Amino acid sequence: MEGIREMPEGNESLPLDLEHPFQLWSYSKSHRTLVLRGRPGEDYDHYVDVVFTSVIGMKLASDYKRLTVAVAADASEMDGFLQAPGRYERGFMNLEVSDATHKGFVVCKRVAVRRGIGWQN
Repeated sequence: MEGIREMPEGNESLPLDLEHPFQLWSYSKSHRTLVLRGRPGEDYDHYVDVVFTSVIGMKLASDYKRLTVAVAADASEMDGFLQAPGRYERGFMNLEVSDATHKGFVVCKRVAVRRGIGWQN
């Protein structure tokens, strides 16, 4: 696609603290992949995707003024939401997603950050 340059996925580690305003961008049930996107705009010429894979549960706001993703200190809400915490203990991460106003969570196996220039669809 012309005008788009995707940068390699970063080796960023948790916690993530990203300044872009983010929105819930896509979820694929068949691939269990969730994308939160920080779009280019007034203050940013690049997009940032936070990509969660092997997602088995989530509770999210539709948008965040900025985005922090960290390992949850207390997973009790996630355990109650999934109703079977024993089945996902191995290899899954309980992540808190927040902008200090809205709090949510994602239970997944992997999270990665993609950055690029232009308007990625």
